[in-house]
Amino acid sequence: MNKRKISFVYRLFLIASLLVGVILTLKNTILVRYSLSYYTTQSNILCLIIFSLFLIGDIVGYEYRQKTWYPVLKGSITITILITCIIYLGVLVPNDLVMYTVTYQGMLGKRIGNLLVHAISPTMVALDYCFDEKGRFALWNPPMWLFFPILYVSFVYSGKGKFYSIGGSREFAYFFLDYKKIGVKGVSICVTAIAVGIIVLGYLFVFLDYKLAKKVKQKKIKKHKDSKVLLCYLYVFFNTLIHAFYCKLRRFL
Repeated sequence: MNKRKISFVYRLFLIASLLVGVILTLKNTILVRYSLSYYTTQSNILCLIIFSLFLIGDIVGYEYRQKTWYPVLKGSITITILITCIIYLGVLVPNDLVMYTVTYQGMLGKRIGNLLVHAISPTMVALDYCFDEKGRFALWNPPMWLFFPILYVSFVYSGKGKFYSIGGSREFAYFFLDYKKIGVKGVSICVTAIAVGIIVLGYLFVFLDYKLAKKVKQKKIKKHKDSKVLLCYLYVFFNTLIHAFYCKLRRFL
């Protein structure tokens, strides 16, 4: 099984993880609209849609991986859903603001849903990079990866969302976005810190991508050199053999 086929199978499991996580989130919540208003649900749905389109592209033979927009979009959705995992484990859980503790009606659904949308799916999205061509991220990509998080903050402040108080704020989803509780300065500091964190994480991805691309290139060069050396040896061997055969043939004639 080649790398492309392994990637296809892997993405089937990834989509299944995203789908089951979203279904459990929406099925076991009291009010679907409220659940749909949270970053966690939206980031999982975003990845579910995009990876489903990628899968369809693979089925019909569309070479989207070679397009210039692919690494930009792929990096963007990867960072977007990783924020879900990082903020959940690094901010919400330490502050005893565990998502969905009051919205799930069943403990089993709560545990499986939490695990899928906050840990398993984000990790699987990040690991999907293993199947991508290395060295395609650019230095200007990380700032662009702020697009979806900024879009979500705009959604929160537009007043169109409906939230429980589980994120620390019933009006603004999360306590670090609630200027009525921590003030405009507090929100500014939190949002700036998160934005800087996203950009730093993005550049870590770019650095890793550069290093892996360099390593792959060195392996190709070494393989090419080894092939040339092997060809030289074969040339010398067959040339010597032919020469010896020619000399014997001349003596015979």
